[in-house]
Amino acid sequence: MKRVGIMGLGNMGESITRALLGAGLAAADILSFEIKPERMRTVTEAYGIGGAASPRDLAAQCRYVILAVKPQDAKTAISALAPSIDESRIIISIMAGITTSSITSMLGKPAKVVRVMPNIGVAVGEGALGVTANYLLAPDELESVAALLAPLGRIVEVNEEQMDAVTALGGSGPAFFLSFLEAMIDGGVKMGLPRDKAYALAVQTIKGTVALLEKEHSHPVLMKEKVTSPGGTTIAGLIVLEEKGFKGIVVRALEAARTRAGELSG
Repeated sequence: MKRVGIMGLGNMGESITRALLGAGLAAADILSFEIKPERMRTVTEAYGIGGAASPRDLAAQCRYVILAVKPQDAKTAISALAPSIDESRIIISIMAGITTSSITSMLGKPAKVVRVMPNIGVAVGEGALGVTANYLLAPDELESVAALLAPLGRIVEVNEEQMDAVTALGGSGPAFFLSFLEAMIDGGVKMGLPRDKAYALAVQTIKGTVALLEKEHSHPVLMKEKVTSPGGTTIAGLIVLEEKGFKGIVVRALEAARTRAGELSG
């Protein structure tokens, strides 16, 4: 039994569904449950996947159960799944701040649990996913989960103690990056470029830089040096960023996000 159950069909649940189907998983191998009947009907009809009558029914028919509900709904959702969870099932939780031990506590029994922190990139198969598992999963079972999630993006295995940092870097990171991109676009407008042209130039600059970085397997510092000529335009701008403490601001923003993640999980 390799069927995948997705509990919760919000934006992330739908993105996961779309990515799995796009990677070749048959619609018949995906079962879903959503507490809002209209939402469940909309998504199941759009993608041709099945809808379970209840959380218990979902877990009974699937080996992998992806928990894509809001953290505040965790206890209700997990309690509803519990009767059908046994040693043959693997729970994959994408709920921010809910630890693997909290999940087994809510279940009221031991269970195989994998905790995943995805980000918005999963919508296009380019997510950054921090993954950790509890002690009950065998290595081959964790490998099977990684293979299942691979269509969503890059899998990075971490210790559970590092998940708050993953939340900050991968989960909140896109917002910090987008703030920088917004500033680049506004800077282009301030210098006289039409906004649509400033947008196109800024987005392509970032896109091309990341593509080159990955192609050359280079470190950002080394690539930065390649475009920083003595006495040139780039070094003039970099000096301003350094004077304003740009790196420190980014690091402190990440640390603030990690601290908040810890507060929410506590």
